[in-house]
Amino acid sequence: MMGQSFAQEVIERALSLSRAQETQVNLTMQKLELTRFNANAIHQNLSRHQVELTVKAVDGGRLGTAATNLLDPGSVQEAVAKALVFARLSPPDPHYKALPAPEPLPVFDGYAPGTGGFTPAERADWCGVIIDQAVKAGVESAGTFSTETNELAVGNSRGTRAYHRGSQAFLRTIMTAGDQTGYADQLSREVSDLRPEAIGQEALAKALTKPGAIALVPGEYDTVFHEYAVADLVRFFGYLAFGALARQEGRSFMAHRMGEQVLGDNVTIWDDGLNGAGLATPFDWEGVPKRKVMLINRGTASGVVYDAYTAGREDKKSTGHATGGGYWRGGMPGHMFMATGNTTLEEMIRNTRRGVLVTRFHYTHCPEPMRLVATGTTRDGTFLIQDGEVVARTRNLRFTQSLLEAFNRIESIGNTARLTRDWWSTFCSVLPALKINGFTFTGSSTF
Repeated sequence: MMGQSFAQEVIERALSLSRAQETQVNLTMQKLELTRFNANAIHQNLSRHQVELTVKAVDGGRLGTAATNLLDPGSVQEAVAKALVFARLSPPDPHYKALPAPEPLPVFDGYAPGTGGFTPAERADWCGVIIDQAVKAGVESAGTFSTETNELAVGNSRGTRAYHRGSQAFLRTIMTAGDQTGYADQLSREVSDLRPEAIGQEALAKALTKPGAIALVPGEYDTVFHEYAVADLVRFFGYLAFGALARQEGRSFMAHRMGEQVLGDNVTIWDDGLNGAGLATPFDWEGVPKRKVMLINRGTASGVVYDAYTAGREDKKSTGHATGGGYWRGGMPGHMFMATGNTTLEEMIRNTRRGVLVTRFHYTHCPEPMRLVATGTTRDGTFLIQDGEVVARTRNLRFTQSLLEAFNRIESIGNTARLTRDWWSTFCSVLPALKINGFTFTGSSTF
């Protein structure tokens, strides 16, 4: 790890070189170590170290950004100079106000030494637990096991200084029995929280349940969703609806409906980057402290998240949700929670006369953002429920469904929540299982 002293030294050096009216400097480090296995054998082990210095220069309301992964004095100076050049080539932004002033920051260490020090041999042993389960059951296993440490340092010309280090461990597997598959994963800051035996057993049970997939006629079905599937749906609310810029530009259903009932009154969703049940972090990309934001309160549109830019447009205070820029700009929730209910997954199934049980989705996207119409296919365990029992495995189904409509038809909410992340690690979420009535499936696959 680079450590706080070294990170601050680089930040100060870059700030001292800048001739811009305002300057922000970010320094990130990631150490990713990963083991892959397939066909019941480990086939790849890697260790990747990345460092990046990003400089944002502001000159007369014009913004420019440059980045480098070299930290020698010449490369730092070049990045600082390029950021100012790019700013002066850009048109002024009439909405820009200022970089955020320094604020007191929560102090906690998100780094778990056990995660950071986990060895390739230990990862291999844990993967071996899952592989052994597969061999004994006569199926094939595949998956990945990663441990990651990361550091973020932020400084700006107004005096903001921030540093945080964190860690995460992620183990996932797919079990394959002929043309049937089952999936499971687990995510935690502490590698010691992971349970490879339980992960393997969960995936194995799904792969072996009800052999011989049937074709299901497309239509509306009362549907029970595992937490993996719920997370894939809720992320569309996060990056398309709950950011301030989408609301300001009229691209979100929240734009003209704040204070109105938009989802079912049993739905409460908030973002809380300081909650230890998620992958907590004390501040955002701009060094602003994370603040809990109520997004949906008993179905009512209650709030959106802000970075400094979008907050300035409304003369508000940033909620600490700035990201690294690029596509994800304008503030975005990264630690979403949904209030749990009082029903178990098994009770949801027992209370379903005819419906579908979905483990997770594949290749989801949202072609109609205003209504949050999402589409994708089920994957790694889709089952038919009949008279309160799982009676058959179905071929994978394609869904096309407005999530605004679907989240107005939630019949039951799970009494526990699970920490998950999306494919790109853009979001982590702590969400329960759901039963949604009348969920629309529009097609069936051949497998």
